[in-house]
Amino acid sequence: MNNRYLWTLAAAFCAAVGYAPAADDRVSAEERLRAEAEIAKLPVRYAWAVDGKQIDAVMALFAENAVYDLSAYGHASAVGQPAIRKLFLNSVFRAEQCSFSSISNVRVDVRGGEASGADYFLHLGYNDPKYGANTRHLVEGQHFYEFVREKGEWKISRMLGRPTFETVESFPPTAMKHCP
Repeated sequence: MNNRYLWTLAAAFCAAVGYAPAADDRVSAEERLRAEAEIAKLPVRYAWAVDGKQIDAVMALFAENAVYDLSAYGHASAVGQPAIRKLFLNSVFRAEQCSFSSISNVRVDVRGGEASGADYFLHLGYNDPKYGANTRHLVEGQHFYEFVREKGEWKISRMLGRPTFETVESFPPTAMKHCP
């Protein structure tokens, strides 16, 4: 068989099944794997930065015009880095004496210069003034993300937290071993 015949046959097959190569199909497997690995680190870095109350580390993860969607918590979204920074400094970091966040099952889907993903999270916040001393606020749920490349780096362009389970419990003061 000649090459022309094979290309014609392949085109006819693609037309019959409705396939048209998308722009991201031209991204090499190596580039896609590299992007997936870089993006998968973002949720984990987010958890460490939030637990450490490191505002610069948190902000380094978000795109300039990112949206931090808080609708699942009954609040308006924070749009843009200045609003996200304000939210963390005035609310998130002040809400708990310390916290422990765990991220698992990170999923990433790369489409060229954009990507989406999700993870499962477990967040334990200790001694939130809203609940009083010697309390632990447990939230389990999922995060959903959109990512973009900005200035050569992958960033979070949209983040939505969706809690599945939430409870507050008291504990004896001697149970707290370390909470800066």
